Amino acid sequence: MQTIQGDGFIVTVIKSGRRKTTALKIKEGEVSIHIPARLPLKLAQQFVIQKTHWIKNKLAAQTLKQVPEKQFIDGEDFLFLNENYVLQLIQANSSPTIKINSQYIELHGRLNRLSKTAMRAALVRWYKQQAEDYIAIHTDRLSAKINIIPRSITIKTYKARWGSCTIHGELQFNWKLMLAPPDIIDYVIIHELCHIQHHNHSAQFWQLVEHHCPSFRASRLWLKNNGYRLEL
Repeated sequence: MQTIQGDGFIVTVIKSGRRKTTALKIKEGEVSIHIPARLPLKLAQQFVIQKTHWIKNKLAAQTLKQVPEKQFIDGEDFLFLNENYVLQLIQANSSPTIKINSQYIELHGRLNRLSKTAMRAALVRWYKQQAEDYIAIHTDRLSAKINIIPRSITIKTYKARWGSCTIHGELQFNWKLMLAPPDIIDYVIIHELCHIQHHNHSAQFWQLVEHHCPSFRASRLWLKNNGYRLEL
């Protein structure tokens, strides 16, 4: 089955001898393009490029739900690896820094000068740093276990995706995964590793995912029902 690598998403190409027009379909976060059998793949790729903004908006609409806006105030709850931590604001004569202990995520800095935007930016930087270490370690562990080795690992910010894989085996992961349970992060890592062998969502792809992650259906359902909570 042919696929097209989009900007942060993969499009499965479905050809039909009876189809006369081109159509994009998005279902449960998976994108497919339905084209006439004789249409050159290059034209389908151009169509995907033209519709990239629309595709991203549709993916975002399917993935994200309304969540209460964070206020970044003392005592507010924040998720880290699916555990609740209490935000503690601590006055310090320094630029914003984040520390974590068994109960608190501490934000140290000149509190009278920090806006909500600055506090969020400091926390996002911290989550990204945690993701760089955590996801790299666990990707190394899982790739060795299933014998699929990525070319590189990058932490990104996505609105509607948890990860992606390029045709060259370069993996990207959403830092927001650091708010999810560890087993969900493992599923996303395995999902993207399997894309190195299958750049689509074919039956063969899902068979490979199931072989290495038998509980993948429960993980997919968890992300579908709870993914909107993984926000700052």
